[in-house]
Amino acid sequence: MKPDRASQFLEQGLAELALARQHLDFSFQQVAGLSDLLEGATAEQLESVEAFCSRFARTVDLLVNKVLRSLDRVELKPEGTLLDVVNRAEKRGFIGRALELREMKDVRNIIAHDYAGAKAAEIFAYCREQKPPLDAICDSVATYAAAILTPGSPKR
Repeated sequence: MKPDRASQFLEQGLAELALARQHLDFSFQQVAGLSDLLEGATAEQLESVEAFCSRFARTVDLLVNKVLRSLDRVELKPEGTLLDVVNRAEKRGFIGRALELREMKDVRNIIAHDYAGAKAAEIFAYCREQKPPLDAICDSVATYAAAILTPGSPKR
């Protein structure tokens, strides 16, 4: 892939990630007052919880599958597995341990397949707890990518 095309994909991925994060923040505000156990939650509140968890999963997906993979292409890293992508994120300093992002990705898969909502409270508690670390990772990636994409900036 040509470097300028890779940069375009990265820019597009960053824009989509920023929009997904805005939607996630909105949903986070909607569920801020709820108990992690979801005891006594109304149908409307449960719908907000589901939206929040789905948006958390979507944000993780965009981060890993679009942005981090695009960043690898810009930096001419070889294509690889999810584990390769996550390990490179750790090496770049986006996360303290690769396991953090891997766990978020695993929970994303649980969210996608929890059709009956059997694990809703557990998933909700996890997503709410992990939103600040996810925000920090996204901010770090965006800062790093902006430096890479800025003409004349020193490459990392």
